[in-house]
Amino acid sequence: MPIIAIIILLIASYIVVMNWGCVFVSMRNRRKGIDKHHSTVPLVSLILAGVAFAAYPYTPKMWIGIIPLVDIANWSMLCLPVVLIKEAREKKGAPSHRMHSKKNSAQIKKRGQRQIM
Repeated sequence: MPIIAIIILLIASYIVVMNWGCVFVSMRNRRKGIDKHHSTVPLVSLILAGVAFAAYPYTPKMWIGIIPLVDIANWSMLCLPVVLIKEAREKKGAPSHRMHSKKNSAQIKKRGQRQIM
């Protein structure tokens, strides 16, 4: 049974490493101006670590919890409510697409004048 738990932990560790790789590649792409994003997989390492925790037969097994703790995708899930609330507030305060502010109206008129000329 410990071999199965160790194999599950290796799979969870692989997912953690790939999540960090996705974050670094996405940051590099953003810096270079490439419009390609690589997504992370949250909570998978947590579930796999839980299964491994249940399958590991020996008593000192709290170290298994380290694997989901170092996963950046799990940390991003903790920040998700804050990000969603911030975006909802920004959308709530933004003018609708039909109504233009004075600045936007002036810019639209300038564009129209440039196209006519």
